[in-house]
Amino acid sequence: MNLKNMLKFLLLLVFGTQCLAQSFPERTWVSSSGVRIQARMLGFDGTKVTIERNDSKKFAFPLSLLSQKDQQYVRETWSQKNASPTAGIPSGSPVAISTGVGNLPIWSPQVIAQWWDGHAGREEWKKGSEKLLEDLRATWADKKLRSAREGRDFFHWFDHWRWVKLFLEIGQGASSSELEGAFVSVGKDHDLQKTFLKALHPEDNQPRALALFLSLASTHPDKIEKYATLASAYAVVFDQPFPRNWPHHQVPKKDVPASLSSPVERFADMVKAHSTRKLEYDPSQLSVTELKFVIDHPLSTSELEWARERESFRRTGFGKIFSSIQYDHPRLKASVFSWPHGKYSLESIRSRGGICVDQAYFSSMVGKAKGIPTLTFVGQGSGGGHAWFGFLKSPGRWETDCGRYENQNYPVGNAIDPQLWKPITDDELGALARGEKNLSGFRGKAVDYFAWALVNRDAPFYRESLVRARTLHPTYVDVWKKEAEWVQSDEKDLREKKNFWVKWLKAFSNTVDLKIEGQKKLAEVYDKMGNPREAEKIRTLIVRQNRSGRFDLAIAEGAEQLMAKVEAKKWTEAEKSYERMVKDFEKTAGGELFYGLIRPYVRALIDANQRERATDAIEFLKKRKVLDLGPGSILGLEMNKLLGRLN
Repeated sequence: MNLKNMLKFLLLLVFGTQCLAQSFPERTWVSSSGVRIQARMLGFDGTKVTIERNDSKKFAFPLSLLSQKDQQYVRETWSQKNASPTAGIPSGSPVAISTGVGNLPIWSPQVIAQWWDGHAGREEWKKGSEKLLEDLRATWADKKLRSAREGRDFFHWFDHWRWVKLFLEIGQGASSSELEGAFVSVGKDHDLQKTFLKALHPEDNQPRALALFLSLASTHPDKIEKYATLASAYAVVFDQPFPRNWPHHQVPKKDVPASLSSPVERFADMVKAHSTRKLEYDPSQLSVTELKFVIDHPLSTSELEWARERESFRRTGFGKIFSSIQYDHPRLKASVFSWPHGKYSLESIRSRGGICVDQAYFSSMVGKAKGIPTLTFVGQGSGGGHAWFGFLKSPGRWETDCGRYENQNYPVGNAIDPQLWKPITDDELGALARGEKNLSGFRGKAVDYFAWALVNRDAPFYRESLVRARTLHPTYVDVWKKEAEWVQSDEKDLREKKNFWVKWLKAFSNTVDLKIEGQKKLAEVYDKMGNPREAEKIRTLIVRQNRSGRFDLAIAEGAEQLMAKVEAKKWTEAEKSYERMVKDFEKTAGGELFYGLIRPYVRALIDANQRERATDAIEFLKKRKVLDLGPGSILGLEMNKLLGRLN
């Protein structure tokens, strides 16, 4: 047995564990990999076993690391020893001390079953949840109790409270006996319950998401455990309506073959497709984050079946599907950017061809039909706007440049995260995938601390819990953003604000969007500290660092500084800044330069009645031949609109 495996078996210490002496005999324990150790059992919380060697060293580790025989021994012995929640616990031990509002028994599946037996119906659930939250807060406020329970079973109880509290937020009229039955049943299964709770985002419609999850559990009780992540994905995507312009604004809504099928029906279709081997991935093996990009569409079953039966592209070479759709050059030359052929079916796109947005849509939808997580990207290159797609090449590994032209310079692709229907860049998608991968082991505790903080926003330990979460998981973006809100509104010490943004920059040094967000906030703090020179250095650095890579962000920052000069009517300074930026980015930026800098600057000059300066700005572009303004080009059409406004 190597040292690494030995450590895995023995050194999974739970934070703050204080083991209680029990009268269990010393015995030889055998791990699932065959390691033997002489020790006696001290406790079992339903998930982790605590043992003590004869040298008095105590260890806590997951039950699953033991052999099947020892797992059975733990369950049977602990169940007999603890017929009541506090049996065998000395009265002076930390967990037996009264919190002042009642005892919080050691969590275990048996104790949870007893809780449900003692609480039947909404009134009892409400009273029980209120009492439980009091006990949890009292435990947290008592340092001794918190130390004893924080790493042991505190968050198991907190999950239980969240589950009950969230169900009570579902209107009684929206509930049913089937839903309540599933609520209790899943409430007794901590692993299943946790899969759903872990998938939630603070901005989700959480009661609606829970109702969807429970409807799946009640309709498919034999499938919910195996496909828990798939059910959770449906719950957190379909809890809010799809955008009105789904899938994009270049097709009439009436032509999209959407269906009103419920998530329950869609779930059944996916499970059936998997069982008949029509999917490229086993959905039970993908994370919620990955599955969100499989089920985020309202297409009809007939569309999905067409893709599964007619398209032969496999996962390994799926990126090639984009170029398999014939490009409609006559349509581009005629500037017909919206789909003109009636029904926007996959079959129609395959036979008629399309422009880039249709190629990307087709690729993404076929991927989803085959169980491959996909998303559509849009971006601005040297020739104007473009669309392409990305897909999950292997678990945790995204390929995000399928159809992204090599002879065009696209600094970033923008897509939509379907959980909140908000924009996400390919850079952020990578961070999301890394974050999902890192939320395992002790880092998974970060989710618990974050959820606990959100329930206690007005408590003195609110920020402390956020800090604990990001310490466990240093790139947990949502936690950092919540702490940033607190720092902006509650932190009065400018030095502390500066320190926070310095830490932010260290955490996100490899995620450009978030790094720049931190740099801009840090510059603001320096302004407030009376150090404008340092603030200006940071803003200049943003532009310089991203001139060749993420020039979209560099242009955005430069344009912000330029528009501040326009607003202050510093016309000469603004003109110099404009011409300098055009020179800096003329070889790379294209559409980003036009939409991010040129158009807003010229429009602002027109609105300020500085028409001569606006004309000079456009002439400067033409002389330097910065943009592709030829007949039929996207940017040429946009420039003609701008000239029309000027004239």
